Amino acid sequence: MRLKFKFLLIFIFLFSCKKESIPDPETVLLSSPKNGDSCTTALNINIQESQVSFSWNPSLHTDLYEININNLDSGKILKKETVLNSESIILKRGFPYSWWVFSKSDNSPIISKSQTWFFYLEGNSKSDYLPFPAKLISPGSDEQVNLDNGRFTFQWEGRDLDNDIISFDFYLGEDLDDLKLINGDLTNSSLEIELEEGKNYYWKIITIDSMGNTSSSLGSFSTSA
Repeated sequence: MRLKFKFLLIFIFLFSCKKESIPDPETVLLSSPKNGDSCTTALNINIQESQVSFSWNPSLHTDLYEININNLDSGKILKKETVLNSESIILKRGFPYSWWVFSKSDNSPIISKSQTWFFYLEGNSKSDYLPFPAKLISPGSDEQVNLDNGRFTFQWEGRDLDNDIISFDFYLGEDLDDLKLINGDLTNSSLEIELEEGKNYYWKIITIDSMGNTSSSLGSFSTSA
């Protein structure tokens, strides 16, 4: 009887000392501005700037949000932290933007990232919209791919509010600073080319619209040996 009691005490002690798992902050769902929107509801501050209202659904186990807004023309990223699930930010008009939100917790080192959405903030007059950077579909970011008889098919998706994309330029290389133009003036959103096994590659898509405006998308991947 005494032995059973000792085992029971040990079991209770071990169970009580077991640490509870700390939940990671969940990913938010973006709400506004909508993906691909022209953001006509923004509040015009002056001829150069407008105030844009951003919102997203609250996420569980989250103490702080960090909103990131990227001016796709200049590459400048604006960051702002808030405990709320909305934020109003003044931006320059007449430029395309992307935005995403990080969820952070005081009790977890994990940071969760939302999807990335795109919008265009209209200027003072009807704009010739710049094309959004192409969405790189395949290969995915840092994906390792298997070749089919030494070949692989790249896929991407062009996006533009004017729907006047006329072509894409495809670049590829092992050195990020020395990418080669493989094929220009592509009208399709896919390209099959020959690759080497066991290599690390970078690929870039330049999107071109009817007015000569361009945007750039960059990805990286590797091929299995």
